[in-house]
Amino acid sequence: MKSFFKAVLATMVGIMFLWILMFFTLLIIGVASLTQTPTTVKSNSVLELDLNGIIKDRTIDNPLLKLYDNSSSQEIGLDRILTAIKNAETDDNIKGISLNVNQMSASYATAEEIRNALLSFKSSGKFIYAYAEFMTQMSYYLATASDSIFIYPQGRIDIRGISTTQLFFHQLLEKIDVEPQIVRHGEFKSAIEPFVLDKMSKANREQMQAIVTSLWSSIRSDIASSRNVSEEKIDQIADNLRLLYDTEFAISEHLIDGLTYKDEYEALLKKKLKIEKTKKINKVTLSEYAKSAKNPKNSSHKIAVIYALGSIVDADGDNENIGHKTAKEISKARQDKNIKAIVLRVNSGGGSALMSDLIWREVLLAKKEKPLVVSMGNLAASGGYYISCAADCIVAQPTTLTGSIGVFGVIPNIQDFLSKKLGITTDVVKTNIHSDGITLMRPMTTYEYAALQRNVENVYDVFVQRVADGRNMTAKQVDAIGQGRVWTGSDALKIGLVDTLGGLDVAIKIAAQKAKLKDYMVIEKPIIKDFLQEITSSLMEANVSKQNMLQTKLINQYNTYIEVISQLNGVQARMPFIINIE
Repeated sequence: MKSFFKAVLATMVGIMFLWILMFFTLLIIGVASLTQTPTTVKSNSVLELDLNGIIKDRTIDNPLLKLYDNSSSQEIGLDRILTAIKNAETDDNIKGISLNVNQMSASYATAEEIRNALLSFKSSGKFIYAYAEFMTQMSYYLATASDSIFIYPQGRIDIRGISTTQLFFHQLLEKIDVEPQIVRHGEFKSAIEPFVLDKMSKANREQMQAIVTSLWSSIRSDIASSRNVSEEKIDQIADNLRLLYDTEFAISEHLIDGLTYKDEYEALLKKKLKIEKTKKINKVTLSEYAKSAKNPKNSSHKIAVIYALGSIVDADGDNENIGHKTAKEISKARQDKNIKAIVLRVNSGGGSALMSDLIWREVLLAKKEKPLVVSMGNLAASGGYYISCAADCIVAQPTTLTGSIGVFGVIPNIQDFLSKKLGITTDVVKTNIHSDGITLMRPMTTYEYAALQRNVENVYDVFVQRVADGRNMTAKQVDAIGQGRVWTGSDALKIGLVDTLGGLDVAIKIAAQKAKLKDYMVIEKPIIKDFLQEITSSLMEANVSKQNMLQTKLINQYNTYIEVISQLNGVQARMPFIINIE
């Protein structure tokens, strides 16, 4: 027995020692990352924009990720990219940009925002060269902002137009005896279709076709304009797939400017910079350039950019979800006398209808005291539009997906699944008819269906009225363009759901104009914890979120569906489908 306790004690000591060792290792890495010497940008330099990775709205520095040599999985903040391009535009030491977009993962709205920043940079008289071994359609779209595009001789360009594929689970649910019980309002509110149909409904197919057509129209137009070819020619190229096996064809059709090996591309850069072949090019990476940037000019007049990213949940929220913290940030910005205007950056497909209304209220209160402008990212649909509609001005990209003014609820009945598949039965004792609530363990009664449907109708009516009040429309006008239908930013502009097209920079300028500011400082909220703070928080938290557990166990596409299903508590103002644009 004594030897047993010795073994247990030794194990416990070993585990404690391991935790202490891990803590100090992470501490050293964190301190090292925070104390790195700022980079000095030499004259006649090139900003090397390597956008191979996952581009998100905000930069979250994590030195641990740098231990993994996998550029395709690195996360890059859109805010850092746009700031770097803007600063480089007026930096006399930066003569041009070298763009690398082999494996860029982003939405078209994000790519469009970066592309517009590159076009602004190019208009200053500086050059942009783009190089890749293989270009996806999105990579090529971004690269067309360049003066010259070069591809590896055995490389390829993938231009095929736009498509989207939806998964349907109706037959799966039938096989496992799970009955989806549906309530909704909106002809186009197709979030429930994957659970009850085997293919798209006519209404859903209509809206999906309109979306991909609008997206392709915008992308095709930009490519054609930049490369000085007709849109008809772009369609022909997309239809024949010749680019997948004949890269020379890309030159003859003026899609690219040359087939070059990497060393030859470097020689072209040297020639452009007018430096000798034997000398090295002064290159500065995105992260290095961020370290070299001077602190923004301090001003008592501030514009707060508040990020509202991810699903809207009945919780505090974090960097990837919107909740009480977002509402509190808007409230604090409203009460801060130094903050003269607010820009709410929304990238969300919606979620909880209740939380959407709580945030809407804070937006409305803030708007009464200072200008509030919404900048829409890739998504600002359903609940994402709900929290946006009260703004003084709504700015979206042509490729933003927005609207989806509709409401639904899904209550799965797993009674037969438990009894027939697992051999589990339930029994209940209650004091009143509905004491057991609307439960997964049995079918809903007719009365419960009616009550839930009434709830959905009420939420929809409130949603429509919120939009009508915010957009200066009648409820009837909103209902006509609502019904759960999703619109692209360019189409939303035509029907009055947004005010103008552009990115975050446009939204900030509008906010400054409305606040009559010439001298101002932009601050971002919520403040992202630095690496050391994250370590401390992680060690103090005993619970591991369900979301993080799922992310480590499930592949990305199915994880997305699991995440959405796990958040279907109560009535939802959520995007009516999970859309993967290809």
